[in-house]
Amino acid sequence: MDFRDAGRKEFFQWRREHISGVIAGVSLLLVLFVTLSLSATLQKSPTADEGFHLVAGYSYLKWRDFRLNPEHPPLAKVLAALPLLALDINDGPLSREQRDKVQANRLYGWLLANRWLFASNDAEKIFFYAKLPMITIGVILGIFVFCWAHDLYGFIGGITALSVYSLDPNIIAHTPIVHTDIPFALFLFAGTYFFWRTLKETTWLNLLLAALFFACSVITKFSAPAMLLIWGILGIIKILSLEPIRVRFVASIFLNGRWQKTGLVAAVLTAAGLLGYLMLWAAYGFRYEAVSAQQGMLTFENFAEPSIWFQAIGQPNIKYHLLPEAWFTGLHYAHSAAARAAYLLEQISDEGFWLYFPIAFAVKTPLPTMVLLLLSLMIFLNDGRRHSDESFLLIPILVFFCTAVFLRMNIGLRHILVIYPFLFVWLGGTVASLWNHGSVGKKCLVIVLGVWLAVSSLKSFPDYLVYFNETIGSRPPYEILVDSNLDWGQDLKGLKRWMDKNGVKKVQLAYFGTADPAYYGIDAVYKSGTWTTVMSTADRRNDPGVSPYLAVSATHLTGVYLRPANPYAQFLLKEPVAIIGRSILIYRTD
Repeated sequence: MDFRDAGRKEFFQWRREHISGVIAGVSLLLVLFVTLSLSATLQKSPTADEGFHLVAGYSYLKWRDFRLNPEHPPLAKVLAALPLLALDINDGPLSREQRDKVQANRLYGWLLANRWLFASNDAEKIFFYAKLPMITIGVILGIFVFCWAHDLYGFIGGITALSVYSLDPNIIAHTPIVHTDIPFALFLFAGTYFFWRTLKETTWLNLLLAALFFACSVITKFSAPAMLLIWGILGIIKILSLEPIRVRFVASIFLNGRWQKTGLVAAVLTAAGLLGYLMLWAAYGFRYEAVSAQQGMLTFENFAEPSIWFQAIGQPNIKYHLLPEAWFTGLHYAHSAAARAAYLLEQISDEGFWLYFPIAFAVKTPLPTMVLLLLSLMIFLNDGRRHSDESFLLIPILVFFCTAVFLRMNIGLRHILVIYPFLFVWLGGTVASLWNHGSVGKKCLVIVLGVWLAVSSLKSFPDYLVYFNETIGSRPPYEILVDSNLDWGQDLKGLKRWMDKNGVKKVQLAYFGTADPAYYGIDAVYKSGTWTTVMSTADRRNDPGVSPYLAVSATHLTGVYLRPANPYAQFLLKEPVAIIGRSILIYRTD
C-alpha cells in the first residue's frame, strides 16, 4: 500500500511539473510573439484597407448600418472595433447623412473613414486599441497550433510548431492588421482541429466547437464554403478507412460500418451548415436590410454588372430574403473584384499568373522553414507507415493552395496565409521524429535550423510585412512582388523620420495607401496615383516644384495600377537616394 501511494504521488508530481513546463514554454513563446508583433506594428502606419475595415466595424456596432465595406462579412471588423465603444470618439463625420452618400459612391466610404480617423480623432490611439483584438486572435491561433501538434506528436512537436509560428515573419506581420486573414486562419484551423477530434471521438463538446468555428468562418470571409469541401474530403477518407469512430454522448459506442460513419459525417456537416446559416443572420441582426427601414439600398447592381448566374441566384434572394442584403452584395463584389491586375517578376497581367502563389510562397517563407518542409516531404514519401491523421493537415493545405492558384487573385501571400498553421503542425511532427529517434547529427540540424529561423526573424524587425528570404539575394524585392507582399502603405512614419533626420521639409509623394501623410507631419505634394489626393486634410495649394525629392511607393514604381502609362518608369533605371522600410523609394528629381 505504501509503495502504491508513493508511486501515485510521484506520478502526480511528475504530471504537475510536466504541465508547468508546458505552460512556461508556451507562455514564453507567446510573449515573444506578442512583443514582436505589437512593437513592430507601432512603428508602422496603418495599411491600405485597415481604415475602411475599422470604420465599417464601428458602423455595424454603433448604428447597425452594414452598408460600409460589405465586401467582407462583419466578424473580424466588429472584433477590431469593439474596444472603440469604450473610447471618447467624435462621430461627427459618420452622421447618417454622410453614411447615406456611400450608397451612391462606394469610394466615398474610404473618404469617410479617412476623415473620421485622421481629421476628427486620434488615429494612432484608435488603431492601437483596434489592433489588440487582432493580436489576441493571433495568440489564440498559436495556442491551437501547439495543442494540435502536441496531440499528434507530443511536447517536442507542439513546442516546435509554436516556435515556427511565433517566429514566422508573415504571421508576425499580418496578426495585428485589421483584416480578415488571421481571423479566418484561426476559425478554419480550430474548426478543422475539432472536426478531427469529432471523427476520433464524437462528443457534444467536440461537435459544438467544430460547428461553432465553422460558423465564425462564415461571418469572417467568403472563403468559408471551402471549409465544407475540405471537411467533406476528410470525411470520405475517414469513411473509407478501417478506423472506427467512437461516439460518446451518453453511452460509449463504436461506429465501424461505412454507412454508420457516413451518417455521422453527414450529421456533422449538416450541423455546421445550419449553425453557420443561423449565425450569418445573427451577425446582421436578423435583418435583411443593410440599414434599418431602407430595403433595397444595397443591390448587387450598385457594385458591378452581375454575371448571368449571379443574377439567377440574386433575384430570388431579393424576392424571398434568403440571405442578408449586405452579405449577398458583398459576395457579388468579392466575385467581381477577383479579376484584377497582377504583378510578378516585372510582368503585369490582367489574367493573373499560375506561378504567382508558388513563387510568393518560395520567396516569402523563411528558408529554414523551407528546409524543414523538404525534409518532411522526404520522410512522408519514404515512410510506409504514414500517419493517417496527417491527412487532416495536408488536405487543407492542398485545397487552399490549389484554389488560390486556380482563382489567381494575385494581390498577396496573405490569401494563402491559412495554410501556414497546418504546415507548422506538420513540421512539428518532423522535428519531433528527428529529435526523438534521430542521430546526434540530426539533432544538431534541428538546432541549426531553429537558430537560423530566430536570427532571420529578429533581423527583420520591424519590417516583417516586407520580408523576403535569402533566395532573392541583392535583387530589389519590388522586381518580384508588390502590393501587400511588400508595399501596403505602412511606412509613412519611416518617411517622416527620414525627412526629419535629413532636414527635408517637403517631398513629392506618390503613395500607395490610405493613411493621411499630413497626420504624421509630412508636408507633401501629391503625385499621380496617390489616393490621398482626395482624402488628406492637408492644403492642396502647394507648388509642385518646391521639393527636389520624390518619395514613391514600390507598387506605384512598377506601374501595376497606373496603366496604360507608368509615370514613374524612368526611375526604375535610377538609383534611389534612400529606401524607407523597403517599400518607399526616394529619388532626387533635379
